[in-house]
Amino acid sequence: MEQMSSEFLAKMQEQHTDGITTEQLKKTPVPHGKLVGCSYYAYTTAMQFNSDTRVNISVSLVNGVQQISYEKKEAFCSASALLCRPNQDVLAMLGELAGQENMAAWSELKYHEQFQRTDCSSGASLTLFFDDRETGGGAETKVMIDVNAAYQCGGGDVIKRFYSILEDAVKDAQVLKEVKGARPNFGMMGMLYIPDEPPAPAAPSEPPAGAWQCKNCGFTANTGKFCTECGSRYE
Repeated sequence: MEQMSSEFLAKMQEQHTDGITTEQLKKTPVPHGKLVGCSYYAYTTAMQFNSDTRVNISVSLVNGVQQISYEKKEAFCSASALLCRPNQDVLAMLGELAGQENMAAWSELKYHEQFQRTDCSSGASLTLFFDDRETGGGAETKVMIDVNAAYQCGGGDVIKRFYSILEDAVKDAQVLKEVKGARPNFGMMGMLYIPDEPPAPAAPSEPPAGAWQCKNCGFTANTGKFCTECGSRYE
């Protein structure tokens, strides 16, 4: 939430009584299997170059092992990204919270625009992935939640708790790969792809036949009457 302006966040938290609330949804549980992944994404954009901000935290299973990809960009800065392995069962903690609050039903929540914005935009979403094969569904049933709508409909504290679990898990995790100063490529379920090693520099080419070395600067690939680097005359 830190990337959102305080004015917009305050407006976003104003509840609406003309729609369904998270408290009402909590009374009618939606059956789902185990939580096997999630992705939280929030952004702001403005008219000034490079003033955009974003944060993307995703948790997924890779060969049965939990991994977290974390991307963050602050205004007028380059993005940084981490691929890490949590030291705790993050999906179990998030799944327990999602079950208690019936977050699987939050896709029904609708956001009500409070005011017109012409110079910036903001948004946030939370995607949950459930293994519903035991309940007759798919291995990765997706539930998409509009975070702004959740705030308006009474679920702001739950969203904060959910995000806090993710953020704490990143701080305590084992870092596998890290990228600074560039935007990484995010694939399926937010998994982060980072090249293992940068390409090796090309080997220097051999000077052409008949080339002479400048006595002034030492450049060795000169072929004319004057040095290509410093302009000294061939002696």
